[in-house]
Amino acid sequence: MTAVTTATAAERGADREDGTDVARAVVRFLRDGLGSDRLFTVPGEAFLPLLDAAGDDGLPVVTARHEGGAAFAALADTRLTGRPAVVAVNRSPGAANACIALDAAKADPAPLLLLVGGADRGTDPVLGFQGTGMDAMLGGLAPVITPERPEDLPAALERAARVLGAPVPGPVVLVVPEDLWDLPVPGSAACAPAPATAAPGPGEARRADAAEAAARRVRSVLAAARRPVLLAGRLLRTGDTDRPGDLLDAFARAAGVPVLLGNKQQDLLDNGHPHYAGHLHLGTPAATRERLAEADAVVLLGALPDEIHLSGWYDGGAGLVTVHPEPRGPGEHLAADPPEVLARLAAAPPGGAPAADDGAGTAGDARAAGHGTERHGWLSGWRSLENRLSAPHPRPRPDGVDFTEIAAALDSRLPDDAILTLDAGNFSSWIHRHVRLRAHQRLLALAGGSMGFGVPAAVAAALRHPDRTAVAVVGDGGLLMTGNELATARAAGRFPVIIVADNGGYGTIRAHAARRGAATDCGTGLENPDLVQWARSFGLPAERVAEPYHAAPAVRRALCNPGGYLLHVRASSQAVHANFDLPSAH
Repeated sequence: MTAVTTATAAERGADREDGTDVARAVVRFLRDGLGSDRLFTVPGEAFLPLLDAAGDDGLPVVTARHEGGAAFAALADTRLTGRPAVVAVNRSPGAANACIALDAAKADPAPLLLLVGGADRGTDPVLGFQGTGMDAMLGGLAPVITPERPEDLPAALERAARVLGAPVPGPVVLVVPEDLWDLPVPGSAACAPAPATAAPGPGEARRADAAEAAARRVRSVLAAARRPVLLAGRLLRTGDTDRPGDLLDAFARAAGVPVLLGNKQQDLLDNGHPHYAGHLHLGTPAATRERLAEADAVVLLGALPDEIHLSGWYDGGAGLVTVHPEPRGPGEHLAADPPEVLARLAAAPPGGAPAADDGAGTAGDARAAGHGTERHGWLSGWRSLENRLSAPHPRPRPDGVDFTEIAAALDSRLPDDAILTLDAGNFSSWIHRHVRLRAHQRLLALAGGSMGFGVPAAVAAALRHPDRTAVAVVGDGGLLMTGNELATARAAGRFPVIIVADNGGYGTIRAHAARRGAATDCGTGLENPDLVQWARSFGLPAERVAEPYHAAPAVRRALCNPGGYLLHVRASSQAVHANFDLPSAH
């Protein structure tokens, strides 16, 4: 028999001076403590009091069709706002469905709060209905916090706020047992904790000192180098109103340094900038990595020297410096806040002001002046390479459209403030290579490679910024994982533009199979429905792009339609990647 712990008489009769129960205390925490202005969810019976309290307090609820879609939408929303985002799910099945976003938020840290309406306290994890323990299920992805009594709630919320507001913010799971929601919170404990941004951390003076010391060291390293590169990462941006590109522009021009952008961070600097050197991701052209191998100093600012950033060029020879709140990996570590360091670098770049450091800064400035001609050639070579690689050269394909056609049309027609979301797949290689993002455009994509992000992210972007054009580019595989969230967009009255690269299979895995000489397609082939009719069933206008000359006019129609659009692109299965074709035998 399932053991159930019911509320005691003392709990039911606790002081309720301000009428606050656990559900209302949590809503107050979300709204006032975290600054949340929406709650993504698939409703469940184990947290109905929370949803009821959210409605009473005016916290909007965005109802999704699957917990994975809800969690991906929340993850996209936190990328846009810089504030923690919240997704609420029901018991162990809902948590299992949502954990793909926890994995993504751990791989590329983001402040995502997964709020689980749990089973009653004391429920047997084996015999109880949907009672699987969250620690066992999710503990490897995020801290799991479970208050057992109303008086435990403030400490639980404070701990969650610390995780969400840390220098490197991360995901956290808050499990509230179903029989806890309606219980009164003691008056002295009912107040929401301080906002996550005020979570305990290094003192301001200490933080400023660390940033200044890191900036001095970076100036010294870059000034002394003959072939330096700055690699800018995601921690340089905390929200949609941030403009790290302005500071990167000022610093790069003054220091004469080429700037590479970290994995899926192609929107940090205008791609037309004279110092833009490209973007490191899984599909980065070999020529870019080969040139990076010639660098004698690489500074990672707001990024870590992980597998994607180091693959194909790093052999331990270049001077590697990482500026990050929690640096790790090879090379020199500078523990500091990347935006603060960038602000100091932009204010006083190498050559603009002497770098005190240990004396190397001034000498480095002198050395930089002494090899200015080489530095100029190094920089111009990067720009020449990037211009050559990004130029579109579509080819006729016997089995469909070369996706270069779509990328080129997007490059020339995306609105200046568009929000572009990408699912995972080889189709994204054309976007990264041929769509040159401008200063106020945004890119939302997952560094960890999870499929299914594209459509929910675009729906979240359309809801967050209804005055801007949200465009999702997604493969046929990822589309039918979470494309049902178009129903969420319909309910909200705001559709994004969806561009589907349909090559009839899981293209990335098909390419891996071909490269290892597999005798079969390893189950990668897909049979798809009529995607035009499928989109229209949601009320979304749609058309099919089957010929190259259809691409540009179709993209124009899609972007000009204020009510959203879906383009079903019959993409060539042979042109499996922007950098290579599939062997003809496959």
